[in-house]
Amino acid sequence: MSEPREAQARLSRLGRWAGPLAFLALLLAPRLGLELGLDEAQRLTAAAVAWTALWWLTEAVPIGAASLLPAVLLPATAVLGAREVAGAYMNDLILLFLGAFFLAFLLERWGLHRRIALEIAGRVGARPRRLVLGFILAAMLLSMWLNNTACALMLMPIADAVVGAVDPPESGRRRSAFGAALMLGLAYACSVGGMLTPVGTAPNQVLLGQLAQRFPERDEIGFHQWMLATLPIGLLFVPACWWILTRFALRVEGESLAGAAVLDAERRALGSMGAPERRAAWVFAAAVFGWVFRTDLELGLFTVPGWERLLPDPELELSNSTVALALALLCFLLPSGAPSGGTLLDWDTARKVPLDVLLLLGGGFALAEGIQTSGLDSVLAQGLAPLLEDLPRWLALALLVLLVSALTEVTSNVATTQVILPVLAGAAAAAGDDPVLWMLPATLAASCAFMLPVGTPPNAIVITTGRLQVVTMARVGVWMNLLMLVVIAVVCELWIVPLLGLERG
Repeated sequence: MSEPREAQARLSRLGRWAGPLAFLALLLAPRLGLELGLDEAQRLTAAAVAWTALWWLTEAVPIGAASLLPAVLLPATAVLGAREVAGAYMNDLILLFLGAFFLAFLLERWGLHRRIALEIAGRVGARPRRLVLGFILAAMLLSMWLNNTACALMLMPIADAVVGAVDPPESGRRRSAFGAALMLGLAYACSVGGMLTPVGTAPNQVLLGQLAQRFPERDEIGFHQWMLATLPIGLLFVPACWWILTRFALRVEGESLAGAAVLDAERRALGSMGAPERRAAWVFAAAVFGWVFRTDLELGLFTVPGWERLLPDPELELSNSTVALALALLCFLLPSGAPSGGTLLDWDTARKVPLDVLLLLGGGFALAEGIQTSGLDSVLAQGLAPLLEDLPRWLALALLVLLVSALTEVTSNVATTQVILPVLAGAAAAAGDDPVLWMLPATLAASCAFMLPVGTPPNAIVITTGRLQVVTMARVGVWMNLLMLVVIAVVCELWIVPLLGLERG
């Protein structure tokens, strides 16, 4: 067993005991609750949160299994009824993520994602530095819509073949600057791309769900608003990451054109686009159109009316999940056009949905509802609110991003956001701030795990190629974390705050 796995195993064993012990300590010690300023309901909620959070953060049991704890603990402690808890596990945003998974599997089934990646990577350039840029762009654009793990798994064999062509084994360069830069660029772009759309990564759904749950009177962040708000992050990330990987932390040299031959061979192997790919492309384009243009699109001088206005009944409450599920269901009916027959999407493909991610979202929403109902969020917020009020906003944003990005290096990014966002929501309310002002930067920072293989699946995937060492990832990852700290803080301060009209109390 490798050293990182041994460390994770020890942490898991510790968490397996620490979770229930923390629960019992809070459950059976009313005096401890009083000393912490908690009433009975808040103490019981804190006990459930402590057990669940410790099992999430240490991965004491599989994440999906740990995510079922709130469904047992919250009703058992009388914080929430069983029916209330059950509703949290299948709310609108979980259905959106389910539909988005189905549409992503549609692209994967017919290889459309592979064609898109090869086209992007091949058109940027053939020399080593340009190849790194091409894979960064391809990975980022695909991971806006696909699960980052699936995106990395799909691109990794192509990237590995390109590295092998540029640095063949007979050259004795199994680990080269080019190989490390290409693999790290692929992993990092898979993580950052997920920030740029609401369906790109699970933490984004955690944020939207908790906003809808705690602040129902607040207008939702529309699909187009999210993309417009986070666009500068992607635009700044690509050139900065490319420079760090090829000029600064690593220095990629050479003029070899061998990598282009690999990409050309991969493209030729795909052949021309067949009927299934074309139909999948039309369905996915319809989904993106439905998401982006569902509500009014404000473009400054004029407004593009959303298609919801065309509905005969203005009382209909459609959402992005309606679009995703309607098109996913359509794919089970539309013929694929393939010689083998069948429909565009079948259940054998659709059943690959990661149940653990959906349960993790549901468990987090259940805990958030319990925290709000019991008033525990107000108690926690009293300690955090003064920091948000007293520090300059830019400094508070930078410290928040630094804290979350450091935490997510060793924990699940979804678990991190599930634990920290309810606290930030309460602190923002106590300080009189718009909750998005603090919750959105924390959510974005949760995708910034660049230093360790355990930080995120794409990091672990590229390490398995043997093209780079863990110490190289850690060394380069420090610079990437600092880069994204600055990018997120600056974009939030100068772009997102005025764009979304976020106010500080």
